[in-house]
Amino acid sequence: MDFEDEFEEEILRHRVRQESDRKIFEKVFDKQTIMTIHQLATKGLFDVLEHVISTGKEAHVFAATDDSGNTRAVKIFKKETTDFKSMADYIVGDVRFKDIRKDRRNLVFAWTKKEYKNIIAANNARLSVPLALGHKDNVIVMEYIGEGDEPCPKLKELKPTKEELLDYKRQLIDFVAGFYNAGLVHADLSEYNVLVKGNRLVVIDFAQAVLLNHQKAREFFERDVVNLANYFNKSGLETSYEELYAGIKTRAKELETSK
Repeated sequence: MDFEDEFEEEILRHRVRQESDRKIFEKVFDKQTIMTIHQLATKGLFDVLEHVISTGKEAHVFAATDDSGNTRAVKIFKKETTDFKSMADYIVGDVRFKDIRKDRRNLVFAWTKKEYKNIIAANNARLSVPLALGHKDNVIVMEYIGEGDEPCPKLKELKPTKEELLDYKRQLIDFVAGFYNAGLVHADLSEYNVLVKGNRLVVIDFAQAVLLNHQKAREFFERDVVNLANYFNKSGLETSYEELYAGIKTRAKELETSK
């Protein structure tokens, strides 16, 4: 084992709490990602990755703690298993990323930066999303949405009452309208990308979100509305696409005039 390998092993021992997670890290992520984790940690954004919150084809999300014991979420995008063909629908046509190189490494870095920028836009619009704290390369550090050691459940995992569904509907209309007024469409909004913290919904997963001038923005917006209408209908709250669409447009106008 050379010095570089020893240094990377030392980083993993220091920055990843559980041995099982270290094995995942060594199997899934490359040396560059290990160094990125270390660099973000040395900036004070977190100290130790405590445990995995979720895994997916595109990314792993870890719960992390900083030196003061605050919990953070660290999202790490994978390079080898990401679906680059599906990425193209959301990156091509985005003026913010028109000059990126199309190799695997730079596409993942652009995808990560895109999510970070979209979360920042949502933060600036004071929408109910995690607070973005920092990013580098294929890693984003953000607010942890959970209660103690337990991450908050996704909306799809719960069975809300009719009263709760009515409130959730209002919250999601507010989110979609507010995000639209911020110049963006989520483009993958469903019960799978919404966390429930107490009575508050928190929308997550923003890498695919597009600007309103994107060539597919209208298609993606309409698909989000269809997904939400389908969710409420399946959950027992009758909701038509037309009603939801009109409610979002009306709310967007209200928010705009109240500024």
